[in-house]
Amino acid sequence: EVRNFQKCLIQMFMTAGKEVLFLETATNLTAHKHHAVMEVIPVGQEAFAKSPMYFKKALQEAESDWSQHAAKAVIETKSKGLRGSIPPNFPYMYVQFGYGNGFVHVIDDERKFNKDLGRQVIVGLLKLPAEVMHRKQRVDAAAVQASMAAQFRKQFAPYDWTKALD
Repeated sequence: EVRNFQKCLIQMFMTAGKEVLFLETATNLTAHKHHAVMEVIPVGQEAFAKSPMYFKKALQEAESDWSQHAAKAVIETKSKGLRGSIPPNFPYMYVQFGYGNGFVHVIDDERKFNKDLGRQVIVGLLKLPAEVMHRKQRVDAAAVQASMAAQFRKQFAPYDWTKALD
C-alpha cells in the first residue's frame, strides 16, 4: 500500500514540475517501541539531480569512524529494494529518489545517530539558511491544520488509488 501512495504522490507532484524524495527512519526496533517515520519532500529538478550525491556523502559520514559496518555505511537499494538490502529488525535511515533508486544506512548506535540528518541534508541541498535547521516546528491551530488537510485532500483526489477500491 505504501508503494501505491508513493506512486500517486510522485504523479501529483510531477504535474507541478517537482520530483519527490522519500526519507524513512526506523529506530527502537528491538525495544517493542517500533518507530518509523516517512517524510515526503517535493523538490525541484535541479535539487533532485544533486540529491543522491548529498545524501551519499551525509550517510557515509553519519556515524563515527569506528562504526561496525563501515564498509556498508551506504547500501544502494536499486537491485534488492529496501527490505532485501538490510536484515530484519536493524535500525536504519533510508532515502528514496522518486520511485526507484535509494540509499540505506544501517544505524550502529541509535544514541549517537543524528535523527535530524535528513533535514540537515535537505537544508543544505536547497541552500536554505542554517537557522532553518534549528527552528522549532510550529504547531498550527487545529482549524489551520484542518484547512491544510482539506486542501491536500483536494489536490490529491485525482491521484488517490484508494478511490478505485470503492
